[in-house]
Amino acid sequence: MRTNTIALSTCLVLCLTLTPQIVAQDETSPVDELVVLIKDGELQARRDAIHELAKRGLDAKEAVPTLIELLEDNDPQMWYQATVTLGRIGPEAESAIPALIEKMRAHGGQRLIRTAYALSQIGAAAIPALIKQLEGDNERGREGAVRALGGMGPAAAPAIPQLIALLADDDSAIREQAAVTLGGIGTEAEDALSAVLQHESEFVRVGALKALKAIGPQSKEVVGRLHELAKSDSSTQRAATLEVLGTTSVGREQTLSLLVEALSDEDERIRQASVIGLHQSGESAASVVPKIATLLENEDGDTRSTAIETLGLIGPPAHEAVPALIAALQHDAEQPRIVYALSQIGLDGIPALLAAAAENPDNEAFVTTLAAIGGEAGPVLVESLKDADANIRTMAARALGRMSPPPELAVAPLMKRLEDDSNTVRAAAAEALGCCGVIADVAKVPLLKATKDADAAVRSAAMLALTSIGAGIDEMLPLWKEALKDSQADVRRKVLVAVANIGEPASALSAEVLEALSDSDPVVRTHAAQAVGAIGLKDDDAIPPLMERLHDSNPDVQKAVIEAIGTFKDDAEPAVESLTSLVTAEESGVALAAITALGAIGDDAASAVPEVATVLSHENPSHRATAVITLSKIDPDESAHINRMIETLDDDDWSVRREACESLGQFGPTAVTAVPRLFELISVRDDEPDARRALRKIDTARLEDMPVYLETLRAGREPNQVFALHYLGKLGQDAAEVLPELKQLREANKSDRLNEALDKAITALETPPTE
Repeated sequence: MRTNTIALSTCLVLCLTLTPQIVAQDETSPVDELVVLIKDGELQARRDAIHELAKRGLDAKEAVPTLIELLEDNDPQMWYQATVTLGRIGPEAESAIPALIEKMRAHGGQRLIRTAYALSQIGAAAIPALIKQLEGDNERGREGAVRALGGMGPAAAPAIPQLIALLADDDSAIREQAAVTLGGIGTEAEDALSAVLQHESEFVRVGALKALKAIGPQSKEVVGRLHELAKSDSSTQRAATLEVLGTTSVGREQTLSLLVEALSDEDERIRQASVIGLHQSGESAASVVPKIATLLENEDGDTRSTAIETLGLIGPPAHEAVPALIAALQHDAEQPRIVYALSQIGLDGIPALLAAAAENPDNEAFVTTLAAIGGEAGPVLVESLKDADANIRTMAARALGRMSPPPELAVAPLMKRLEDDSNTVRAAAAEALGCCGVIADVAKVPLLKATKDADAAVRSAAMLALTSIGAGIDEMLPLWKEALKDSQADVRRKVLVAVANIGEPASALSAEVLEALSDSDPVVRTHAAQAVGAIGLKDDDAIPPLMERLHDSNPDVQKAVIEAIGTFKDDAEPAVESLTSLVTAEESGVALAAITALGAIGDDAASAVPEVATVLSHENPSHRATAVITLSKIDPDESAHINRMIETLDDDDWSVRREACESLGQFGPTAVTAVPRLFELISVRDDEPDARRALRKIDTARLEDMPVYLETLRAGREPNQVFALHYLGKLGQDAAEVLPELKQLREANKSDRLNEALDKAITALETPPTE
């Protein structure tokens, strides 16, 4: 019987080893079986087993000795999951504390963060060891210990003295984390932090203030000190103090006075800190709303902006400021902020907004604001559709349509307004119904009737609305065909917009659309060109009439015609010569459209290369950047193009250099001659991401460029050093002369990421080439 049991166990272990996917699916696998797999299985089986073990949490406590061993594993997934699992086991993993501390001291980055998290979950038993690290000279040990204690919240109170001391640490990251951790401990740390407010070092005092902000001090003594610090000459300290004051209910009257006064400070940091403080003050800030509202008339734009932002953050309690905010809408630069502030104040502002809108019907800001208030404004706006003032009815209808989403309760009232005595109300109602989409499909009949309205604006709005609410194409085509002959240009414009939006299903109107290219109204001609490019006409039918309009007297028409030609891509080859003549047009929009259209045509536009290349010296960077993109698509001479792009990497404008990098990257190894210049650009902040992408795609090294790689390795930032090592590694034994330098750097370096790159490069340089 014993023999059979042993045989069965052996068989089970073997099966688990051979089929690790079964382990991943079988949540009842005993922990000891998973441990066997972790120790003896193939790599994927080990990974699956540790992943399954991590799910068990506290139930995996029997595996703690094995998990401690796995902290030394060479496979990142194994040590990562082992660390995670120890954290999930929690206090029962106390025996892992020394090993975790050791790993935390030895590694930075994510490994330090994960290890600190595991220690935080083990909890109180780890605090003595963590305090020891706080007092030590190992930087990683201090950082990890602070993080670990930060995960324990109030339980980390025994470490308060050491954490206070770390507010003066030489490492700014440790100082910041110490402040966060002290804040997480809560009120028990308040007295100790209060004492630090008199520290000789400003950054220590600021660290204490950040911690107090998280706590929300309740001591009169502490708040009294904060009131004094709020008058400090130091902007940094004063700003931090104002933010803390917003979190306490003690001494509110004096606090609010200080915060309102700070809204007008000349220092932006102070103004923003006061905004934060007032926001954190909650409803109690309502008492100072009148004072804040007076700042909307301040001559200083920054002060006005800060006051507007504050009122929006206070929200509904700031309703007394609505008249002042409405009056301030005359400042165009601040309209978006005012719209947001009024929308946050909400319902209490609607009557005043509607009244102001009635007096200023052309001011879109009122409609935008009413719509931004959201769903709660729906019933009020629906009721306003019955107002005696036509302007108010109009604004209410427009606001309902702009809401996202429009309220369904508005559909029936808006339908009634299609019979309104006012043209503007009927047009606004039709437009709003279109914005409602399919929920307004019941409005089809009255909207069809409205397409015959005596007013052009109503007719055009009804046409567009029918499309939006789901009217069928068969219903719309006859209406559109007739409307394209409407005497009012606005109706013809709106129909062409609808046709362009529908696309190919509207191709039955191709004759009418092409005829509209010669309309007397330039906007109609513009929309006609856009429709031609959208409805799927054959190139033989579309290109000739479009080319006839290439030299239209209106630049907007020209631009739309060129863009329409571009939609035909290589089928637009007959237009290449005409488009080429426009790449240097005086009208910027026309020239840019022509360059872009040539790029869309592609290889068949190769004859335009010389003319487009001259644009690389254009004074406008957008022209130069567009020329780069197009040349990448039409230039058949790769070598000449690469050389041209290398020269363009010296352009004064970042956007042009970005496109040049993108172009070079598209050629891959063929663009290897660009590598030296690209290595220079990865040291330039604006160019770094684009140059990196290009280097990744080229991914080819030349021995003659080795000095460039070495220069980057010696003087570059770590990410760029990794790039340099990657390229050095590609040289293999041809670059063996630099091995001593790489090995010396390996011994002196402490970064895991850079060491990994160094190891790869050293191995590549030492490995003989394969036959």
